[in-house]
Amino acid sequence: MSKKPYETQDIPVKAVAIGGLIFVIIVAITLYLMYEYTERAIDDAQNDFRLSKKSEKLMKLQELENESLNSYKVIDKEKQIYQIPIDRSKELLLNEKDQ
Repeated sequence: MSKKPYETQDIPVKAVAIGGLIFVIIVAITLYLMYEYTERAIDDAQNDFRLSKKSEKLMKLQELENESLNSYKVIDKEKQIYQIPIDRSKELLLNEKDQ
């Protein structure tokens, strides 16, 4: 047999086609996963930004709640109804049950 200066066999088409198809599928899956990741990252960033802002209404409501829960106040002097801080009322209830 004489040696020829060029190749006499073709490439294995089936193996190259399968390898190329696998490569395309892997690239497609990678692109899809990257897309999903960026969408979730953007949504998380937007949610964090929205949640980082406190509205004035919420701040006023929290202030009123804190004042209501942590202050003494006369509600009805004739009926002897008073408002006391919630921590103090818990102490009184616990002491009342102990006695």
